[in-house]
Amino acid sequence: MTNDFKPHFEVVSNRVLGELLPGEQAAISYTAERTAFMRFNNGKIRQSGTVEQADVGVKLWKGAKSWMFQLGLSGDRARDDELIAQTLGQARAMMPLLPDDPYQAVPEAAESSDARYAGSLIPESEIPARVLGPTAGLDFTGLYTQGLVCRAAANSAGAQHWFQTETFIVDYSTWLPNGRAVKSSYAGREWSDEEYAARIATTRLSLENLDKQEIALSPGKYRAFITADALNEVVTFFSWNGFGERGLRQGESAYIALREGRETMSPRFGFSQDFSLGVQPAFNDDGELAPERLVIVAGGKIENTIVSSRTAKQYGITANGAEEGEDVRSVSIDGGDLPEANALRALGTGIYVSNFHYLNWSDVQAARITGMTRFACLWVEDGKIVGPIKDLRWDESLYNMLGAKLEAVTKERHLLVESSTYEHRQVGGSYLPGILVDGLSFTL
Repeated sequence: MTNDFKPHFEVVSNRVLGELLPGEQAAISYTAERTAFMRFNNGKIRQSGTVEQADVGVKLWKGAKSWMFQLGLSGDRARDDELIAQTLGQARAMMPLLPDDPYQAVPEAAESSDARYAGSLIPESEIPARVLGPTAGLDFTGLYTQGLVCRAAANSAGAQHWFQTETFIVDYSTWLPNGRAVKSSYAGREWSDEEYAARIATTRLSLENLDKQEIALSPGKYRAFITADALNEVVTFFSWNGFGERGLRQGESAYIALREGRETMSPRFGFSQDFSLGVQPAFNDDGELAPERLVIVAGGKIENTIVSSRTAKQYGITANGAEEGEDVRSVSIDGGDLPEANALRALGTGIYVSNFHYLNWSDVQAARITGMTRFACLWVEDGKIVGPIKDLRWDESLYNMLGAKLEAVTKERHLLVESSTYEHRQVGGSYLPGILVDGLSFTL
């Protein structure tokens, strides 16, 4: 097992660039990981092991045409070289059949970068004891992963970028015999037994609250405290019909009214794309580098948008290192002045929202989202927890949730690391506070 994939990336990228014919240009993206994982159910290990893998993506341009492909790599140089050469040949055969692309943007960026974020992780032999030990007596279910994740990019203009980070995440739920559960996670780059024990202690208290009589609320508007875990589900909507320049120009964005000044968010609300979090690279697959920190919304108003090279060419504006889909990456929402310990007192009477589930747009033009409450969502009276609520559907405009109805934002923020492991461990994450909303609309 290796902890240094960079030499492998250099060999692979040089091989691709060395295969280019006159008139061809290319961008190479590279993904690699060394991951230790443990799946557990009812506090018992169900599966554990390690994964080491790497793959390469290639985008090939010639004239006004382009072709993309991705390959899993074996680590056997001769075999990988043969596969790359063969697949490039197939791409060359297909490209003449494609129509010309008038907004094709061949990368011209030639910068280089090398960002490494070291972690302090659990020795692999100690993972079972230190993850499952504090959960004795709980029906504790989920996945633990830790290790090195790498991303890299290079292009024929001369750019070469390297990113690696060491992270961990305990993505878990704890269940009661009555079918109710607490869903949470503990993640970061520096494992702390003390912080983890405190998180599990909080989970145990939450389970005690879930064992109380369930409360069925009528539809209506309720004060709500939305935790960072729940708010993380809303962050998706900064990218989906979100703050990308192309979507704003072409009428697909939910934030056109904000851009045009017809709507505003709260002066308390702001967020940035912040790569100093160390959970995602600042470069894109074409080797273009974004600013380390880009303010998107400040004081409730749009400061910047996410602009890809393709959009920049189409509209004659300046790109800022965005991916082609113009998603917002590494979201960091500004903190406020509400101590988290005072959240229940500030809520008074209302709903404590631990998790949201199955969110979707209900009205894109009004920036309106619908979703469900889930897991440990609680009814609170006079700052004291009464009991769990029966799941409710909510439907609210972000211009209210993050605007007119936003009453307070917590001082404390939490780093929520991307937990998806489809094909490989995903990079990404968000740094989020909790928010207090005076009047969230519950419809069913």
